Amino acid sequence: MLDAVNSIRLDLFEVLAEDLLARIGRLRTRDGKTAETPLFLPVINPVSQEITAAWIKENLGGEAVITNAYIIYKRLRAEALEKGVHGILGFDGIIMTDSGGYQVLEYGDVDVTPEEIANLQEDMESDIAVPLDIPTGISGKKEAEKTVEKTLVNLRKTLEVLEKRGKRKSLWTAPIQGGVHLDLLRRCASEEREMGFDLFALGSPTPLMEGYRFDKLFKMISAVRPIIGFGKPLHLFGAGHPMIFPFIVALGVDMFDSASYYLYAKDDRYMTETGTIRVDKLDYLPCDCPVCSKTTAKELKEMSKEERTRMLAIHNLHVCYREIRRVKQAIKDGRLMDLLELRARAHPNLYQGFIEIMKNRNLLELMEKHTPISSRRGMNLYDEISMKRPKAASARKRLIQNVLSGRKIQKVLLIPETLKISFEKAARLPEQVDVLYYGSPFGLVPLSLRYSYPFSQTNYPRALIERKTEELIEEISEILKRAGCKVAYLVKARSSYLKVFEEKLASKLKEKEIKVEEIIDVREMIGKTGSLNGSTL
Repeated sequence: MLDAVNSIRLDLFEVLAEDLLARIGRLRTRDGKTAETPLFLPVINPVSQEITAAWIKENLGGEAVITNAYIIYKRLRAEALEKGVHGILGFDGIIMTDSGGYQVLEYGDVDVTPEEIANLQEDMESDIAVPLDIPTGISGKKEAEKTVEKTLVNLRKTLEVLEKRGKRKSLWTAPIQGGVHLDLLRRCASEEREMGFDLFALGSPTPLMEGYRFDKLFKMISAVRPIIGFGKPLHLFGAGHPMIFPFIVALGVDMFDSASYYLYAKDDRYMTETGTIRVDKLDYLPCDCPVCSKTTAKELKEMSKEERTRMLAIHNLHVCYREIRRVKQAIKDGRLMDLLELRARAHPNLYQGFIEIMKNRNLLELMEKHTPISSRRGMNLYDEISMKRPKAASARKRLIQNVLSGRKIQKVLLIPETLKISFEKAARLPEQVDVLYYGSPFGLVPLSLRYSYPFSQTNYPRALIERKTEELIEEISEILKRAGCKVAYLVKARSSYLKVFEEKLASKLKEKEIKVEEIIDVREMIGKTGSLNGSTL
């Protein structure tokens, strides 16, 4: 599972925990600063810091921010060369500087060369720097190809500058362009992988997020993550809204930036983990951050525009950081997929993006390789989509391939999932009979694994079993038939929903020419010896 981690440069990035393709990691800059990933970097305007980087660190624990090297080049170059970027922002944490590529997307061009912006970022000691790239945005294939070509040319020019300078001060990021054209993304990522950059960044997601085209964004991330490998961090430019944080992290994004906290505030939009609300639509403030716990919706509406914008920006930042903490806890608990299933219901387009993730067999198999087989908390399954999650699929696959496949079974005692048997009593069951549980989403579970993870730590509604009854029964009967089973002693279920399951299972086993004998109460068999016959031993 952690094979990919072996190649990680521990001086740059160390993986501490995994779930799906998400990682809690430790990023280390060239001068020794560290930050924990997943890492959110608020965008800070270097000219007018409405919410300062220092305030974010002191009040929210922010370890890193991102600012614009092009704006500094045009308006603060002399000061930057004198004070450094940390002096300009008054921040001693990690500072990432973007090259001005987004300005190309906004205005069509920038008045700076790749060499000039590279030298500036090294000279002002950016912790993480980005070469001048040409964002693809939403464009046709031919135009997208041009942005990829120009970006690759600029990256080579940047590397030439860095080679001439010698020792680097910054970690350098390879921006991956290609937009929604997945073949171009893969080609760009493949070429950049061989260039020796310290980390990667996926560009041009903002128009997709503004249009709620989450399915396309998720496909872009899924296209590049396997190409670049898992040894270096992946940044996502302009990640936007906290409602997508769990999804992009689950797909392998380690870092992301956004100015939305302030842009939304200027537009009188109040962030929540599941969407945004216009201030004039608010009757209450559904949050307990310092802003919302001390202010009413009425008072917020009556503030001056400047004061309300600041209060909203602070609130929005709290929501972003709170969601990051929630994502990290979910990774530690092995419950990130639970969070995805919960957040997917925030918007129909987000749900569609989630469905696309769960339909991508190659992606799910990749997630399975990076997901621990056990965790410190149980698993919740809700429906057929839940059954596709990597941890559930892995458990079923290992159960069938490693335990049930190739097993020779002459006689089997089938016990309903709802019946609990102590180990002491289990030891007194007949040795010549295989004891298997039926009626769980995992199919047949041997008694020896009944109390192992995840079989005894999984919660699910009975509706899931009711919907999957036919599929599970067909699987059970096929496994027993292939195992050469001649007799099945079927313990009658007491739960109403499992009674239907039991009756259909008995019928299907008989179709497979397996003799079925009912056991009223398994306790009748405890301590008995000899051959089983009906409900007696």
